[in-house]
Amino acid sequence: MPEARQQRPHLVIAFTVALALLLVWAAWIAARNGLSDLYARPAIDYLEEKRFDAYTVSAAEWQAIENSVAQANEMMPRNPQYLEALGWLQQLKLTLFADELSIEEMDAHANAAKDYFQEAVDSRPTWPYYWGNLALEDYRRGNYAADTYSRALANASHFGPWKNDTQRLVMDLGSESWDVLSPRAKREFVLNVERGLHRQPENTIRIVRDYGAWPKICKASSGVSDATLPHLHTLCAQEPFAE
Repeated sequence: MPEARQQRPHLVIAFTVALALLLVWAAWIAARNGLSDLYARPAIDYLEEKRFDAYTVSAAEWQAIENSVAQANEMMPRNPQYLEALGWLQQLKLTLFADELSIEEMDAHANAAKDYFQEAVDSRPTWPYYWGNLALEDYRRGNYAADTYSRALANASHFGPWKNDTQRLVMDLGSESWDVLSPRAKREFVLNVERGLHRQPENTIRIVRDYGAWPKICKASSGVSDATLPHLHTLCAQEPFAE
């Protein structure tokens, strides 16, 4: 009994030290995450606001944004939001400063964009926007016949079934590249069109029609049950969609 009583204080001390270390570690992680976001968030917000306008980001602003996000990424590696932003920056560089870049530099930025988007996918593999970024980058580079493009497009559709912007992206890219899509990508695309007809019918009809893809989509849907594709089958029964 005396030996047991002597051991208890040692166990209490050991437990207390372990708990204190755990709390210190948790506090350090929280501080690091908060500090990384302090660097990244204003830069990412500005990037999201400006990246679609080809004349609002100067070279100095581009560099400042990259420095902030890269520093945040060093503090919190594999954060998919930071990786996505770094990929956007490479695309923006190609859009804004293409005339100033050599062929080698353009290839380097394009490769970096794809690598960042792939890392974001690897870090969060069920997030449709990261797959959409990857598909769009492959398409932009003319790699739409590649297996990586079909997989990215299929996963964007599969993981983003009720996101309107993802639906529109998949319909745009899939309608344009239907003939070279993998069988799985074609199946996911048809399901995406069905959901689009349910959720945003006018946009869906217009996008697919603009690419002249309705006859191909209707033909591909003919072997699927009405229960799975009720809206698509109803539309395809009308003229001129089936022709």
